[in-house]
Amino acid sequence: MFKLNIALFAAALTFTFAAQGSAVDFLDAEFAGMICNGWNQTTLPHDLGRNGSSWIDSADSRGRQVMVVTRRDCDGWRSIKLVIEANGSGDAVCNPGESGRFSGGPFQWQFEPTSRHWADFTDGFGASAMPRIMRGFEGPYPTAMNNIGNFETFFAMVGYVAQQSNANWECSGANMSRINEEWADVDWGDTRSILRGMDLLD
Repeated sequence: MFKLNIALFAAALTFTFAAQGSAVDFLDAEFAGMICNGWNQTTLPHDLGRNGSSWIDSADSRGRQVMVVTRRDCDGWRSIKLVIEANGSGDAVCNPGESGRFSGGPFQWQFEPTSRHWADFTDGFGASAMPRIMRGFEGPYPTAMNNIGNFETFFAMVGYVAQQSNANWECSGANMSRINEEWADVDWGDTRSILRGMDLLD
Protein backbone atom coordinates (compact mmCIF):
# COMPACT_ATOMS: atom_id res chain seq x y z
CA MET A 1 0.00 0.00 0.00
CA PHE A 2 1.15 3.52 -0.77
CA LYS A 3 2.51 5.15 2.36
CA LEU A 4 4.10 8.51 3.04
CA ASN A 5 5.27 10.05 6.26
CA ILE A 6 3.44 13.33 6.99
CA ALA A 7 6.77 14.98 7.82
CA LEU A 8 7.98 14.33 4.27
CA PHE A 9 4.62 15.57 2.93
CA ALA A 10 4.91 18.79 4.92
CA ALA A 11 8.57 19.27 4.00
CA ALA A 12 7.84 18.91 0.29
CA LEU A 13 4.95 21.34 0.47
CA THR A 14 6.97 23.81 2.52
CA PHE A 15 9.77 23.67 -0.06
CA THR A 16 7.26 24.43 -2.80
CA PHE A 17 5.80 27.36 -0.89
CA ALA A 18 9.22 28.75 0.01
CA ALA A 19 10.33 28.56 -3.60
CA GLN A 20 7.24 30.46 -4.68
CA GLY A 21 7.73 33.20 -2.13
CA SER A 22 4.80 35.20 -0.79
CA ALA A 23 1.39 33.87 0.15
CA VAL A 24 -0.97 33.00 -2.67
CA ASP A 25 -4.70 33.56 -2.98
CA PHE A 26 -6.81 30.60 -1.96
CA LEU A 27 -7.99 28.66 -5.01
CA ASP A 28 -6.36 30.80 -7.68
CA ALA A 29 -4.33 29.47 -10.61
CA GLU A 30 -1.07 29.38 -8.64
CA PHE A 31 -2.78 27.57 -5.81
CA ALA A 32 -3.94 24.90 -8.29
CA GLY A 33 -0.34 23.77 -8.72
CA MET A 34 -0.02 23.44 -4.95
CA ILE A 35 -3.22 21.39 -4.82
CA CYS A 36 -1.84 18.97 -7.41
CA ASN A 37 1.43 18.76 -5.53
CA GLY A 38 -0.49 17.87 -2.39
CA TRP A 39 -2.84 15.47 -4.21
CA ASN A 40 0.06 13.48 -5.62
CA GLN A 41 1.62 13.07 -2.17
CA THR A 42 -1.52 11.65 -0.57
CA THR A 43 -3.07 8.24 -1.24
CA LEU A 44 -5.58 9.79 -3.67
CA PRO A 45 -3.61 8.65 -6.76
CA HIS A 46 -3.88 5.05 -5.55
CA ASP A 47 -7.34 5.23 -4.01
CA LEU A 48 -8.95 6.86 -7.07
CA GLY A 49 -6.86 4.86 -9.52
CA ARG A 50 -7.31 1.49 -11.18
CA ASN A 51 -6.07 -0.36 -8.11
CA GLY A 52 -8.47 1.56 -5.87
CA SER A 53 -12.05 2.71 -6.52
CA SER A 54 -11.38 3.02 -10.29
CA TRP A 55 -12.92 6.51 -10.23
CA ILE A 56 -10.36 7.47 -12.86
CA ASP A 57 -12.19 5.25 -15.36
CA SER A 58 -15.76 6.05 -14.25
CA ALA A 59 -18.21 6.95 -17.02
CA ASP A 60 -15.86 5.21 -19.47
CA SER A 61 -13.46 8.13 -19.19
CA ARG A 62 -10.48 6.05 -20.35
CA GLY A 63 -8.27 7.36 -17.61
CA ARG A 64 -8.85 11.10 -17.71
CA GLN A 65 -11.10 13.18 -15.46
CA VAL A 66 -11.33 16.96 -15.13
CA MET A 67 -12.27 18.68 -11.87
CA VAL A 68 -13.34 22.32 -12.13
CA VAL A 69 -13.33 24.02 -8.72
CA THR A 70 -14.04 27.52 -7.49
CA ARG A 71 -15.67 29.36 -4.58
CA ARG A 72 -19.03 30.78 -5.49
CA ASP A 73 -19.11 33.60 -2.94
CA CYS A 74 -16.25 35.43 -4.70
CA ASP A 75 -17.50 37.82 -7.40
CA GLY A 76 -15.98 37.01 -10.78
CA TRP A 77 -13.61 34.42 -9.35
CA ARG A 78 -12.09 32.27 -12.09
CA SER A 79 -12.45 28.54 -11.77
CA ILE A 80 -9.38 26.34 -11.83
CA LYS A 81 -9.07 22.98 -13.50
CA LEU A 82 -7.41 19.91 -12.09
CA VAL A 83 -6.70 17.33 -14.77
CA ILE A 84 -6.53 13.84 -13.29
CA GLU A 85 -4.98 11.19 -15.51
CA ALA A 86 -4.01 7.56 -15.07
CA ASN A 87 -0.28 6.98 -15.27
CA GLY A 88 1.46 3.78 -16.35
CA SER A 89 0.73 2.19 -12.97
CA GLY A 90 -2.94 3.12 -13.11
CA ASP A 91 -2.62 5.79 -10.42
CA ALA A 92 -4.84 8.89 -10.72
CA VAL A 93 -2.22 11.66 -10.96
CA CYS A 94 -3.13 15.34 -10.74
CA ASN A 95 -1.91 18.03 -13.14
CA PRO A 96 -3.04 21.68 -12.99
CA GLY A 97 -4.93 22.69 -16.12
CA GLU A 98 -5.76 26.08 -17.53
CA SER A 99 -8.23 28.22 -15.63
CA GLY A 100 -11.69 28.32 -17.12
CA ARG A 101 -15.30 27.47 -16.58
CA PHE A 102 -17.01 24.11 -16.62
CA SER A 103 -17.86 23.13 -20.18
CA GLY A 104 -19.83 19.98 -19.50
CA GLY A 105 -19.19 16.46 -20.69
CA PRO A 106 -19.24 13.06 -18.98
CA PHE A 107 -15.69 13.26 -17.66
CA GLN A 108 -15.91 16.64 -15.96
CA TRP A 109 -16.79 17.49 -12.40
CA GLN A 110 -17.62 20.90 -10.97
CA PHE A 111 -17.47 21.95 -7.33
CA GLU A 112 -18.45 25.43 -6.15
CA PRO A 113 -18.49 25.48 -2.34
CA THR A 114 -18.33 28.85 -0.63
CA SER A 115 -15.04 29.91 0.94
CA ARG A 116 -16.55 29.21 4.36
CA HIS A 117 -17.39 25.66 3.30
CA TRP A 118 -13.88 25.05 1.96
CA ALA A 119 -12.60 26.05 5.40
CA ASP A 120 -15.23 23.99 7.18
CA PHE A 121 -14.39 20.82 5.22
CA THR A 122 -10.72 21.03 6.20
CA ASP A 123 -11.29 18.89 9.28
CA GLY A 124 -14.08 16.64 8.12
CA PHE A 125 -16.44 15.83 5.26
CA GLY A 126 -19.05 13.13 4.96
CA ALA A 127 -22.38 12.24 3.40
CA SER A 128 -24.15 14.78 5.62
CA ALA A 129 -22.01 17.54 4.08
CA MET A 130 -22.98 16.71 0.49
CA PRO A 131 -26.03 19.05 0.47
CA ARG A 132 -23.72 21.97 1.20
CA ILE A 133 -21.88 21.48 -2.09
CA MET A 134 -24.85 20.55 -4.30
CA ARG A 135 -25.36 24.11 -5.52
CA GLY A 136 -23.14 24.31 -8.58
CA PHE A 137 -22.20 20.64 -8.35
CA GLU A 138 -21.93 18.75 -11.63
CA GLY A 139 -21.01 15.09 -11.90
CA PRO A 140 -22.43 11.60 -11.36
CA TYR A 141 -23.97 11.73 -7.90
CA PRO A 142 -23.79 7.95 -7.21
CA THR A 143 -20.08 7.95 -8.08
CA ALA A 144 -19.57 10.91 -5.76
CA MET A 145 -21.35 9.13 -2.92
CA ASN A 146 -19.18 6.05 -3.44
CA ASN A 147 -16.09 8.23 -2.98
CA ILE A 148 -17.06 10.15 0.17
CA GLY A 149 -13.88 9.04 1.93
CA ASN A 150 -11.81 10.35 -0.94
CA PHE A 151 -13.71 13.65 -0.82
CA GLU A 152 -12.72 13.92 2.83
CA THR A 153 -9.07 13.35 2.00
CA PHE A 154 -9.23 15.88 -0.82
CA PHE A 155 -10.77 18.64 1.29
CA ALA A 156 -8.42 17.96 4.22
CA MET A 157 -5.45 18.14 1.86
CA VAL A 158 -6.63 21.44 0.30
CA GLY A 159 -7.09 22.97 3.74
CA TYR A 160 -3.68 21.71 4.81
CA VAL A 161 -2.11 23.28 1.72
CA ALA A 162 -3.88 26.57 2.51
CA GLN A 163 -2.57 26.48 6.06
CA GLN A 164 0.99 25.64 5.04
CA SER A 165 1.05 28.35 2.35
CA ASN A 166 -0.63 30.97 4.54
CA ALA A 167 -3.12 31.44 1.71
CA ASN A 168 -5.05 34.69 1.44
CA TRP A 169 -8.80 34.02 1.65
CA GLU A 170 -9.97 37.55 0.82
CA CYS A 171 -12.03 38.22 -2.29
CA SER A 172 -14.76 40.58 -3.43
CA GLY A 173 -18.09 39.32 -2.14
CA ALA A 174 -16.79 37.02 0.58
CA ASN A 175 -17.87 37.41 4.19
CA MET A 176 -14.43 37.43 5.78
CA SER A 177 -15.72 37.42 9.34
CA ARG A 178 -17.52 34.12 8.73
CA ILE A 179 -14.54 32.67 6.85
CA ASN A 180 -12.14 33.70 9.63
CA GLU A 181 -14.48 32.27 12.24
CA GLU A 182 -14.67 28.94 10.39
CA TRP A 183 -10.93 28.87 9.76
CA ALA A 184 -10.15 29.60 13.40
CA ASP A 185 -12.44 26.72 14.37
CA VAL A 186 -10.59 24.12 12.25
CA ASP A 187 -9.53 21.20 14.40
CA TRP A 188 -6.08 20.42 13.02
CA GLY A 189 -6.01 17.27 15.09
CA ASP A 190 -9.00 16.02 13.08
CA THR A 191 -7.29 17.05 9.85
CA ARG A 192 -4.22 15.07 10.81
CA SER A 193 -6.44 12.13 11.80
CA ILE A 194 -8.01 12.14 8.33
CA LEU A 195 -4.57 12.03 6.78
CA ARG A 196 -3.42 9.43 9.30
CA GLY A 197 -6.43 7.34 8.34
CA MET A 198 -5.06 7.29 4.80
CA ASP A 199 -1.69 5.99 6.05
CA LEU A 200 0.00 9.38 5.77
CA LEU A 201 1.39 9.11 9.27
CA ASP A 202 3.54 6.43 10.83
